[in-house]
Amino acid sequence: MDFSELRVHETASGCTFRVRVKPSAKQDTITAVHAGLLKITVVAAPERGKANDAVARMLAGALNVGTSRVHVVSGFTSTEKMVEVTGYSSAEVRLRLEKMPRVSTGRQ
Repeated sequence: MDFSELRVHETASGCTFRVRVKPSAKQDTITAVHAGLLKITVVAAPERGKANDAVARMLAGALNVGTSRVHVVSGFTSTEKMVEVTGYSSAEVRLRLEKMPRVSTGRQ
């Protein structure tokens, strides 16, 4: 998968990028990069923040960083969210996504 189109912005504490989430899916997966944002699916339902937590956990796993470093910072009730990765530059986030061993966590 080509992550060069993903728009990642530097912040004082790391970087941010947008994701479009499809909750209640069959598995947690990064499906594509389209129009500058990362498209992902998560098994969790969009209720009481479960999908937001799943997004952060899944992206932390994909980036191979601790779960405390990945946060949904806006779009809590929307399918389009802004995610922040603290402690990593935009170049490092892209590199980690390119090197990720697989795009699916395989959760059913």
